Amino acid sequence: MSRAADEFDGVDLGDLRLEKRVKSVVAALDVRPAEGFPQALRTVAAREAFYRLVNNPSVDVDRLLAPHAAQSIARAAQDSERPIVAVDKTTFVFVGEGERDGLEWVSGNKQVFESFFAVALSASRRCHGVLAVETLDGHGRSESDGWATFINKAGSDLEAASARPIYVMDREANAYALFCTLVDEQRDFVVRVASSRRVRETEESLREPLRDVAARAPTFLTRAVRLSRRKKVGRTTRQRLQHPPRQSRDAELTIRAGAVTVPRTTPGTKRLPVALALNLVQVVELKPPVGEDGVEWLLLTNLPIDDATAVGQVVDAYRARWVIEEYFKALKTGCKYEARQLESRHALENALGLLVPIAWRLLELRTIAEEDADAPATQVLQPDEIHVLRKLSRDVKLGPAPSAWEALLAVASLGGHIKQNGRPGWQVLYAGFKELLDRVEGYRLARAEM
Repeated sequence: MSRAADEFDGVDLGDLRLEKRVKSVVAALDVRPAEGFPQALRTVAAREAFYRLVNNPSVDVDRLLAPHAAQSIARAAQDSERPIVAVDKTTFVFVGEGERDGLEWVSGNKQVFESFFAVALSASRRCHGVLAVETLDGHGRSESDGWATFINKAGSDLEAASARPIYVMDREANAYALFCTLVDEQRDFVVRVASSRRVRETEESLREPLRDVAARAPTFLTRAVRLSRRKKVGRTTRQRLQHPPRQSRDAELTIRAGAVTVPRTTPGTKRLPVALALNLVQVVELKPPVGEDGVEWLLLTNLPIDDATAVGQVVDAYRARWVIEEYFKALKTGCKYEARQLESRHALENALGLLVPIAWRLLELRTIAEEDADAPATQVLQPDEIHVLRKLSRDVKLGPAPSAWEALLAVASLGGHIKQNGRPGWQVLYAGFKELLDRVEGYRLARAEM
């Protein structure tokens, strides 16, 4: 796996000094992704160079991310699987009493801004990288055409370079106008929608809640899955309402599918077709444990649902969307983006541009190790990183050719993870990764002086 600084090869800021500064700053942050900028950039000169970079009016997040987006497209185009593009919004919350120019106050001492993100994925949920980021004005305000415009920005170059991607979104993108635009532009999509949305089973039928129509649809397949635990603490009220806390458990999911007619309902959209023919896929847990909320996904798509294989592909495309949630955790928890002490939105956006590829690299460390445990460690770490890790690791012994999973456990153990506790969390993983890269930096310096 490449170093984060390599993701900025070819960055074009119109100034060679600025471009060199980007590479040196990212190389330093890659070693200490979770530390504050003053701690990660250890010399006065390095800190001054960083602040000049992020405050420079000629630098912006699109130009910083252009090389990483190009490399992400290249990785997706080389993949034998049809690419999936997960699109979502996230809110960045910065706590503090000081005024930050360009941010919106929401409550108490919190200032925020929202951003669209698009990540390129394989069907097996490997993240190829971030295709685009767009920060938004205001908080909690967006229109369906904002989604459509961003999808065009994120996907056009990928569409030109590879097979048609599948765009996957959660319930916030549940907008009739967006569906019409995606169909008109011949873009395939899977969007989770609310059960209260009213549709017609046929063109002549009366409107009914989507859930009622889904209950009559034929069952194409069932799946036994292990549901992960959802914690109550550390999540917003909105997150707890959308995804209630639960204990980990085994569940049997029933998957139904059928064609539906989605009528135009949004006021002020008379320019749009009166109805749209789409396909409905429902994933539902029919017999949840007593006292537990059953799983239910209601998905609208223009992908085919001719047989169990096709229906399963729709479900798997939506399941891949979870990677973008993990990416947000990597950015917010691993790289501690929301803890960054910068005084303007412009500087924060440029810092975001520097951290996006670092968060992607750290996400890859865990994703590859978990999805392909037997893959060689060389797919997630550089040879000299493996060499240093072998010397440092005490609880996890690494042989001459360790696997990606063994490397992951060894890195996490440096951060305090105990192997018997199962899957490493983000905090211990990043603490271990920081320790490893800190030691690797010293190892490389020592070798350079020999």
